[in-house]
Amino acid sequence: MIKYSGITDQGKVRERNEDSLGLFPEQNLFMVADGMGGRPAGDVASRLVVEVLPLLIRQRIPEPDKSNKSEVILKIKSSLVDLSNRILHESSRNCEFEGMGTTLVMALLTKKHYFIAHMGDSRAYLFREQVLQQVTNDHNLFRHLLANGDVSQDESKTHPGTNQLLQYIGMDGTPNPTVICIPRMQNEYLLLCSDGLTSMLSYQQINRLLLDNLPADTAELTQIQLDQCAAKLVAQANQAGGNDNISLNLIG
Repeated sequence: MIKYSGITDQGKVRERNEDSLGLFPEQNLFMVADGMGGRPAGDVASRLVVEVLPLLIRQRIPEPDKSNKSEVILKIKSSLVDLSNRILHESSRNCEFEGMGTTLVMALLTKKHYFIAHMGDSRAYLFREQVLQQVTNDHNLFRHLLANGDVSQDESKTHPGTNQLLQYIGMDGTPNPTVICIPRMQNEYLLLCSDGLTSMLSYQQINRLLLDNLPADTAELTQIQLDQCAAKLVAQANQAGGNDNISLNLIG
């Protein structure tokens, strides 16, 4: 049986929380949407994602465990493209919502696989064999420049391109979400989070928190342990400054 814990927190600096969490255990579907700061109605965009996307997934993939992997990937991708275009259309109809957008990271779990999709810089990590592995690459200008060899990883904290998203829900142009399929293994955890966590805590800090607070054998995991670990991640991000909204789903 899947255990999960989700938290969203305003942080220490933002005037409101524009993140939204989606926890739908009956669908084995989990998501984090980060309404984009500096754009109108980011909270509206993120809320629409977690309200509408589960319906699209249920309609298009009613039985994920019985579906072909390639088919599931294509249907998730088409759902995100349609949702992005729907939010873009909604923003064009209402001047109060003009330009609204949100990042998204989501995971659909089957008995054998994780289907992970994202647009923007909200991330998915696997904590496998007690080592943290980032399984998504940020859709921002910095990552694009890094892939082309034009910048180094050492510049990630200061380069302005880290804040320039190339893909997000509600974008102009052609949405191109990334959808991957990863085999599930025993004794591992999945972390979905907004950049309010990863901009405050280093890879090493997140890895250490998970290592210290989660049992190596998931059969020994209690709901209290999972909730406490999620809360400690948020608390430490706030202690580091809490410069953004902080949201995460932790699944074991």
